[in-house]
Amino acid sequence: MAKKTPSNRKDAAIGGPPMKRQIKATVFTDFFGQPKNAILLYRFLHPEDASSTEKDVQIITLENVLTDNLQNDLGILVGDKLMILVEHQEKWDPNVAFRSFFYLGHSYNEYFKIHNIDLHCGKKIGAPKPELYVLFTGKRKNIPKQISLHDEFFPGTKKNFDVVIDVITDGKPGDVVSQYVEFAHICKELYELYRNPRIAAREIVRTCIERNILREYLLSKEKEIVDIMISLFDAQEVQERFISRIKSETWEEAEKATEARMNKVFRRREVRLKKAVKEAVERTKIEEAKVTAKELLANTQLSIDVIVGSVRLPVAEVEKLADAVRRRGRLQRADRRFDEEL
Repeated sequence: MAKKTPSNRKDAAIGGPPMKRQIKATVFTDFFGQPKNAILLYRFLHPEDASSTEKDVQIITLENVLTDNLQNDLGILVGDKLMILVEHQEKWDPNVAFRSFFYLGHSYNEYFKIHNIDLHCGKKIGAPKPELYVLFTGKRKNIPKQISLHDEFFPGTKKNFDVVIDVITDGKPGDVVSQYVEFAHICKELYELYRNPRIAAREIVRTCIERNILREYLLSKEKEIVDIMISLFDAQEVQERFISRIKSETWEEAEKATEARMNKVFRRREVRLKKAVKEAVERTKIEEAKVTAKELLANTQLSIDVIVGSVRLPVAEVEKLADAVRRRGRLQRADRRFDEEL
């Protein structure tokens, strides 16, 4: 096997995509990973389908955020009929064609497992129609509207198979895609301006809210989003310091030292990020369950046990909500009697 050249060692030592891409990719996944936003993306891609709703959306994004393992930025299954795999890029990379090929195969594999589909059953199976997209938010001009795996990597050969990816560069003014593209541009601009993770993250959120860009999303999850961006900006600074240091080291020494340091940093960041996202999701689920329980207590005659089983809250919590609903009801009846007496 040929010995690696110094340039190869440099690439291996630095490793991985630029953190700026990871910043927007993470927020991208979190934002469009919410069904209410995913359906807006779907409608952008399929304006002819006016019947599909948020209830028809199933998120099938692959795991392993912030690692080198297989992952796609967003996977959506709509109405069990259409599979959409979307990757976000800030720097143009034709290798997205191969990544999309792997994403698609892995996603189909998961789909077949979940639905107990046997590929050896001897009968033709049913499967969602695949659609592949990449959202490009960089500044490069002359971006193609489509990428073909065959044409990009195997031109002039027999087309035994192909994967075609549609390229999205912007939406219409004010729609969900154009807002996200503008958000990505603001992220890049303000981080380069401040170079301070905490200041940059807060200014990004403040600026976007002020300009009515992803406003509802940012207001609802402001702290979590700031924490995510700070964590990733911090990781970028670590990466940049490593790059500066390895310039004065031999490539062999840098390769080993950088790999160990970066793995440690990213493992810590990954755990922190996953914990923050999980806690945010759990808080949202609990609050939604409380709202549902209050509505059932106020408007139905269901027993507490039935409501507990429906909303999956502790019995003590539902009883507490029931007391609050009863107190509110007594106050409202007292107010009506007082008004009638007047």
